[in-house]
Amino acid sequence: MPIDYNELTGREIVELGGQVKTPERVNSDRTYARKKRSEYKRTNEQFIMVKERYKDVKIHLSLEQNGVLMFMVSLMKHNSEGLLFHNSKKVGFSELANLIGKSERQVTRVIEELEKLSLVVREKDGRKVVLSLGENFFHSGYSDGSFKFVKLYKTRLKEIAQNLSLSELGLLMYMVSHFHYDINLLVDNPQEKDKSKLLIWKRKHVAEEFDVSIDFVKRAFPKLRKVRAIYEVKSAKNGIVLDPSLVCIGNKPKIDDILDAIDECEFKKDNVKK
Repeated sequence: MPIDYNELTGREIVELGGQVKTPERVNSDRTYARKKRSEYKRTNEQFIMVKERYKDVKIHLSLEQNGVLMFMVSLMKHNSEGLLFHNSKKVGFSELANLIGKSERQVTRVIEELEKLSLVVREKDGRKVVLSLGENFFHSGYSDGSFKFVKLYKTRLKEIAQNLSLSELGLLMYMVSHFHYDINLLVDNPQEKDKSKLLIWKRKHVAEEFDVSIDFVKRAFPKLRKVRAIYEVKSAKNGIVLDPSLVCIGNKPKIDDILDAIDECEFKKDNVKK
């Protein structure tokens, strides 16, 4: 016969393994829950979510197309269904062209290619055509945890986007999908939990993986370092770390934690991708 808890005293409920809360404790729990929701909301507004499926389409994009895409990510507004905004106004073709220093015709060609992969969507807003990013790949709002994503922090991204060429931005966008989930180190196996088994990338691996010239990578990396998008760790071998204030997956790793993990890996010959 089921127990009718309404007929039991508080002591009897506790003895059965239950809990009894005072009115003060109930109010305290509610206050704490509201505080956590508020903290989550503030934090969530700081970044754009790049969904895992972006990895599947990035290989079909040129450096410049990826760069335009990353610039557009920096214009996404929180909880606005992917719409792009600049100075509180929706962004269309002419605004984007002015922002990236290209002609409207050049921008139109790039957008058409991004549309084919559903990365970008155009829609009418009165007489104007405005742009938004595809919800299958990008999200700026609250997540129910039903998809995996990388966090791109908007303030840092805007700072960086203003100081890099579209091709340099494109290279950075490529790398966003290849860093280790815990320590932001560029590796061949970013989901590997055993850090002693990581296959660490050097510059040549970036060039090979993304089919760009090593000369371009050598020119781009000093600029990426200058804007603090990446760090190059020099030990027995070189390692490349994406700045946690720009991009991360879980909680932002601290630089000391990253260095400790790299020391653990020791850059043994077996750990460096051939």
